[in-house]
Amino acid sequence: MKIIILTPNKNTLFNSSQLESIEKAGEVEFITEIQDFSKVKSLFEGTEDRIVAIDPDFCGWKVPNEVIEKIPNLKAIVLQTTSFSWIDVDFAKTKDIPVINLRGFSSIAVAEWATMMMINLARKIPLVIKDSWKQDYVKHQGIELRGKTVGIIGLGNIGTAIAENCDGLGMNVQYWSKNSTDDRFEKVDLEALMESSDVVIPAVAQNEETKGMITDYMLKSMKKSAMFVSDIHNVYNHDLILQMVADGNLYGYGFEDKKVNMSDFKGNVWAGPSLAWCTEDSMRKNGQQWMETIINASIGDYTNRIN
Repeated sequence: MKIIILTPNKNTLFNSSQLESIEKAGEVEFITEIQDFSKVKSLFEGTEDRIVAIDPDFCGWKVPNEVIEKIPNLKAIVLQTTSFSWIDVDFAKTKDIPVINLRGFSSIAVAEWATMMMINLARKIPLVIKDSWKQDYVKHQGIELRGKTVGIIGLGNIGTAIAENCDGLGMNVQYWSKNSTDDRFEKVDLEALMESSDVVIPAVAQNEETKGMITDYMLKSMKKSAMFVSDIHNVYNHDLILQMVADGNLYGYGFEDKKVNMSDFKGNVWAGPSLAWCTEDSMRKNGQQWMETIINASIGDYTNRIN
């Protein structure tokens, strides 16, 4: 079995023991220099069965279908992320190529980041920062979260961790989920959640099924005193929420995007870099999980297949 691992982060993601384990799984080649797929000759040469493992940093978060189509005897694609929106999983399925992602390695990190954004918004930290950390007892007067109601959309690993964090803060937790149920919290309709929550936090996968699932009507039904915390922009109208905060029709909005900062927006908007998943702990778990998933795929075990 030929195993081709495309990552500029080889030494960051894997320790020596993990690299040794991967090397035992087959004929392994690491491609660490970022380059166009077409220049990676080993992807397309030879007749051996092969597994391709891809770090999105290698390809700018995009795997073209023509690349997938041209790789001979491709038995599986192993992603280094939980997100799989950067590859056409349906196209791969038509070619009978399993696409496998990683799950759970960053759930706690992302949940804590979302909780951090919520607390920062509650205390109007974006306004404090834009005012150069000056002290203003009126303008910078925040709110307390204890006793407030948080509505979590999606109760997978991340949504559950967020719910537990908010419960620990003394908040009332309600949620909407397509498939999951947790008797510790109150399950409600999505429309009711949007209308009644003091904080709304989407925690669903970002894909075609969830695209636009939170409609403009739902956003406009939120309390003026409510906050919205998310980094899954295609699930809702990002620009509308920014406008609602600017117009005073929403208390605050927290999101992450590597291209912006808080000073770009009017009102109580927390905008920071895309670091939610990134902790020492999540990176360690990511390397271990990617190693195990690559090795399993090399023997035909496609646990966590998404297509």
